[in-house]
Amino acid sequence: MAKKKALVLSGGGARGAYQAGVLRYLEEIHWKPDIICGTSVGAINACAIGSGMDSKQLSELWLKLNQKHIMRYSIWNMIKGFFRKKYYPLVETYPLKKFIHEHLDFTSLNQSQIKVIITAVNILTSELRFFENPSLRIEHLLASSAIPMIFPWQEIDGEPYWDGGVMANTPILPALTHEASDIVVVLLSPVGSSTIMETPVTKDEALERLFELYLLGSYKSVEQGLEYRKSVMDGLTSIENFFLSLRTQFTKAKISVIAPKQMLGLGSILNFKKEQAEKLLAQGYEDARDFFQKKSQKK
Repeated sequence: MAKKKALVLSGGGARGAYQAGVLRYLEEIHWKPDIICGTSVGAINACAIGSGMDSKQLSELWLKLNQKHIMRYSIWNMIKGFFRKKYYPLVETYPLKKFIHEHLDFTSLNQSQIKVIITAVNILTSELRFFENPSLRIEHLLASSAIPMIFPWQEIDGEPYWDGGVMANTPILPALTHEASDIVVVLLSPVGSSTIMETPVTKDEALERLFELYLLGSYKSVEQGLEYRKSVMDGLTSIENFFLSLRTQFTKAKISVIAPKQMLGLGSILNFKKEQAEKLLAQGYEDARDFFQKKSQKK
């Protein structure tokens, strides 16, 4: 059986430009995914790549993005939300829907040989749902990127959905389920990377750390679960290990994690300015290059 490669893209709003930088380096070393899993902005990047965009095209897309392409603040909803107890989203996202329609080819995406899987959360059932080609529609992408309380939820088949990041901001489980043996995970937070963080001192620093941990939570729970499983299997006899491996769908995947090395600030999530995109594109490329160069030196 041919080994499968999977690219897992976290959510993180405007920080998503970082992933286009990582993709540029992956192309340089001829690392091409068979599976791409994404949540929120990671889902948008995943669908863009799946529809045929290379790193140059994806980078150009990020450089032309600005806030007016993503959302429009609703003053009326803010006023209503202030005086009433009823829920109103802060922004309208029809600009994002228009931008996706203009730049993503869903026909190519659904005909692609690359398996693309994105996530969203059903508000009524509290279920995490996975949507994949060849059945992806713009509604699925808008649902996966519907940031709770800020963006309006998106209806799919008559039911409301929110951002998949609520439950799986780093959707690595589909990659493991599809038995990918080589997985590259691109986080959009430095928390949880190889960098040791300092203890927060101010309230703002503590709030920022809490938010970064939220972005990381789903990935860390899976990563540490796999480490626990490995420690259990290491303590078994060969016969016990064999029968346990028969009952699991996960392979012994090689997982590489690429993440920013410095805190990016809470404001970076909705900062769709060209200056930040340029910085993150360069940073993603450099971090991916450093990671793989250090990895090759250890061999």
